[in-house]
Amino acid sequence: MKKGELRALLELHGLRPNARFGQNFLVDPALLKCIPIDAGVSAADSVLEVGPGAGALTFELLALGAKVCAIELDRGLAALLRERFVTELQSGQLQLIEGDALDEQERLHPEVEAWWAALSVPPRLVANLPYSISGPFLARLPGRNLLGATLLLQREVADKAAGPLAGGEWSPLSIRLALAFVAKVGRRLPPEVFWPRPSIESAFLQLTPRKDALPGPLDAALRLALRESFGQRRKRLLGRLHKSMPQWAAALESCDVGPEARPGEIGPEIWRAAVQRLS
Repeated sequence: MKKGELRALLELHGLRPNARFGQNFLVDPALLKCIPIDAGVSAADSVLEVGPGAGALTFELLALGAKVCAIELDRGLAALLRERFVTELQSGQLQLIEGDALDEQERLHPEVEAWWAALSVPPRLVANLPYSISGPFLARLPGRNLLGATLLLQREVADKAAGPLAGGEWSPLSIRLALAFVAKVGRRLPPEVFWPRPSIESAFLQLTPRKDALPGPLDAALRLALRESFGQRRKRLLGRLHKSMPQWAAALESCDVGPEARPGEIGPEIWRAAVQRLS
């Protein structure tokens, strides 16, 4: 959908981009067609789309025959989507949920959880993700059954989620993502392909599940340990954990983590070894 077409569609419904919801619409038709193909979407797939906006990407996903569950917070855009995709909603090819993808405790919307739980085959995740929820939403993906994810994010968020550059430090999110997925930064997009134009560059983050990903319970245990470990990331890791989580301190010591190590210096595979020893 081109910028002029999108503007006209929104004006017809008395709408305009809402900065409070971080609405920056992708207005490059060729790129919109490429996204589902790059994501590997086929007619047999179920796809979760967070923040469908006016439905430009939704249209392309449906055109490939995928079954889409879309969740939209903006009430006006949700009404627009119900009007635009009447046939797909009636046939069940599209399920539209009106609400916030994450609640105040950063849990997925219960209707999304119910949709996900009812699937016999794991879904794909394809979305121009609202930047305001990108970090918390990514943190909810490890430990879940997914065929893969293709997410359009702020470039810096995509880069950090994929893991640190040489000499950089790990974060709790990048550690958990690295243990659950092969993370790769894809196409980088300039501000000009969006309307309104953001002040930042964007990039696609592609997540492919690892066969040796930690199961949900182990990921949940690791998440708690990482939260405690990175609470004061400049302090020595073992000194902090010996006081609050001594079993984790012992497990990390058995994986040759030294007394001077800081949390960001410890790579994912050491954390994997530690949590497996504790399990």
